[in-house]
Amino acid sequence: MSKVYTNPPLIEALCEFYFEPSQPWDLTIPGLFYREVRSEFPKRHQFSPFQVDFEVEGQGQVIQNIGGSADRMQFMREDERALIQIGPNLLVVNHLKPYSDWETFEGMIARALKVYRQVADPQAINRVGLRYINRLDIPEPQVEIEDYLLAVPTVPSAVPQIFGNWSQRVEIPFVEDNGLLVIQSSSVNQEGQMHVAFLLDLDFITIQARLVQLDSALEWVERAHDEIEKAFEACVTPKAKRLFGEEEQHGSEQDDRAQRG
Repeated sequence: MSKVYTNPPLIEALCEFYFEPSQPWDLTIPGLFYREVRSEFPKRHQFSPFQVDFEVEGQGQVIQNIGGSADRMQFMREDERALIQIGPNLLVVNHLKPYSDWETFEGMIARALKVYRQVADPQAINRVGLRYINRLDIPEPQVEIEDYLLAVPTVPSAVPQIFGNWSQRVEIPFVEDNGLLVIQSSSVNQEGQMHVAFLLDLDFITIQARLVQLDSALEWVERAHDEIEKAFEACVTPKAKRLFGEEEQHGSEQDDRAQRG
């Protein structure tokens, strides 16, 4: 059951699908997709990011292959806080802050996937990932990291325990859920600022994407969200939760699903 925060730290949530095509990419697909979503996402923008391919090998190690660029189309909501990106064999659904709740975001994902399948007719899934990026802004010039965040690096006691800039990445396989949880945390360079900030980046990706059928992809995404939510609650301290404005939960389970961020 999701917790409710009045000041959640979430700055971006995104869900990515990489597909195995059933046919060569057709340049008419973005136009067909836009026709179906333009009432909610009327703004269009084309760009060419670096192409990044992902493979999961061995014990779940994620390999990134960075190549050339491929054109993408972005379809944005009027407030530009939510958007859908499509490209050759790719669908990404993004939600920036302020984030409403999982139920709303999940509905966006389901709608975008349904339309993509209608217009692009992919054959299978190559990769799915659900990612939540959180930024913890603490209005103090210096803090004990562990007072707010538990996913932090450690060094031997003989070494000074005062960290300047730091980062940590941990990959945890969830074999039964066919997923790999990637926890990345780091300091944020705040030169000249009188407060401290940390990032907590939680990404849950498929280990064997071919085992995820197109018709059951949303079920996998739902499980990914559950694991990310558990990881978030485990990684932040009660003091951090008070900073986020943790609220008492009342009402129905549906009301309780208002997202923590």
